Parts: sequence; structure tokens; C-alpha cells
Amino acid sequence: MKTLKSSSPVQNPLDNASSVRLPYWSSRKRTLVVAEYVVEYKGAKVHCKSMEDAARLLERLGQGGNNPEVRPWNAAEFTDFTERLEVGPRRLLAFLLKISPATDWQLRGHLDLAGNKQLAGVLSGVSKVALALDIEPRRVYSQSTSYKSGKPERRYQVTLAFKKAAEEVDWPSEKDLEEESLIPLK
Repeated sequence: MKTLKSSSPVQNPLDNASSVRLPYWSSRKRTLVVAEYVVEYKGAKVHCKSMEDAARLLERLGQGGNNPEVRPWNAAEFTDFTERLEVGPRRLLAFLLKISPATDWQLRGHLDLAGNKQLAGVLSGVSKVALALDIEPRRVYSQSTSYKSGKPERRYQVTLAFKKAAEEVDWPSEKDLEEESLIPLK
């Protein structure tokens, strides 16, 4: 049996305002994974343990078909989109596929960015490519802001449909995240 050790000095980190993340064993990745899918509806956040649960919830709320976050991608559309991205946006999306939602400081640390202005530039790269292909940026990722002690904390996550498409085409490969793998725009 595997046991988890917490690096937190706090003995009971959960309170009534905490969200609970459910860990599960991934045989494919051979690691313990903490999955959480957040669905926002009329100002409330609902945490789901699987992509399918979140999609079912959106469908029941009447948001399934019209919501760009769950509109499915086809393989050609997904491949065209990801091939046109520069390496920074590709690495950002690859990180969000592994850790989602992620905070702005997690993304900045992973991408080695000095501040939120540089992060905004990388996110802008995702949005610009999406818009150039007539894809709503909300089909790729979502962003939410909460405040702790008066300071904003931004969280980013890839959409359910984007995650599913990435799994179906087995994206990203190591080659996808290298500088040389960029395909020039025509």
C-alpha cells in the first residue's frame, strides 16, 4: 500500500472553505495523480473528479452543446492548432495538461518567466493562433481569479474538450516541445 507524506507543516489543512482533490493511481503514468475539474456555473464552482463527470454536469445544466469549453475538437483541427503554436504556448498547454488548474506562479516557474506580463504574452500567443483559425480561445483554456488577503490569484486550466483531444492524438510528444519542431506559417 502506498502512503502519501505531506510537506505541509499544517496538521489539518482542510477547513469548510477548502476544495478536496481526489488522488488516484494512474497505471499508464505509474504515479499518483490528483485530478480536479472545475465547472463554474452562475458564480459557483463545482469540483468534479473526472472529465466525464464535468461534461455530464454541463450537459445537465444546459451548457453542454453551446459551451465552447466542451465543444469537441476533431483531430485535424487540433493538430493544425497545436502545430501553429510557438514553443512557449506549446509548453504552457503541455504543463496545463499535466497540472490543471495551475496558478500563475506555477506557470511562470515552469516556463521560467519573470512576471505576469511575460505570462500574458505567452497566453496571448495561444489566443492569437486560436482566433486566426476561427477557434474561440475559451475552447483551449479558461482563467479564473480569486483573491487571498487582497491579492489576486489567477488559475488556468485547459478545457475538457482540449484535454480529451490531446489524449486522443497523444499530444504533446517531446518533439512537439522542442524549438526545432516549429512549422512556419504560410
